[in-house]
Amino acid sequence: MTARGRTSSRSPLLMHTLVSTGNRYDPVLAASMTPASRSLYEQARRMCSVAELSAACNLPLGLTRLLINDLLKIGQLVVHDARPSQDLALLERLRAGLLRLT
Repeated sequence: MTARGRTSSRSPLLMHTLVSTGNRYDPVLAASMTPASRSLYEQARRMCSVAELSAACNLPLGLTRLLINDLLKIGQLVVHDARPSQDLALLERLRAGLLRLT
């Protein structure tokens, strides 16, 4: 998969950045997406970290970040602030996601 020369003007998404579709999931839009974007979009129906999405969709981290940025630009994903009470759970999910990448 190529990025066709696209670059992002926003700051890079960190591995632990949480994203989701929020209440924006659109099945018609999902059906029109490329397979990689659709897989990521569908996985993001629940709040996930960038690393989790990368592992779940079997995509390189760089491509995952690029596709997330594309979905953010069209308003189909939202970035969530990590709350301190979620830190331990988030670290465990990140660890599991990273283990799946290896």
